[in-house]
Amino acid sequence: MRSREAAQRVRHDLGKYVHLEARWLGEDALEADYRDALRTDLLRTRRGPEGDVDCVTVWAGLRPSVEGFDTREVDHLVGSLGARMHSLDLLGMVALRALAHDAYTLGEACRRLAEQAED
Repeated sequence: MRSREAAQRVRHDLGKYVHLEARWLGEDALEADYRDALRTDLLRTRRGPEGDVDCVTVWAGLRPSVEGFDTREVDHLVGSLGARMHSLDLLGMVALRALAHDAYTLGEACRRLAEQAED
């Protein structure tokens, strides 16, 4: 896969779907709404006939194709999200909102990574 195509795939396959549901939550959303959205976004980032794939596994599959790009921000955010995503049922509202914010930030980092391929 060419570098530009690989970077665009990171933007789409990880960046778009890691925050797809949580982006629609309003200020009045309940903890349960955050948990459900984050469970989908982080634990079911890729869904298909072969089953669900979490964001850490999606990144692990895509990362070799973008070798040579600056992936430090994406690496850091995926690691941070991965360390917390299996604890959703234990997190309170402040931590859930922080997790949603980090998922959004990961999406933006994926966009910036794709922009590197345009330069």
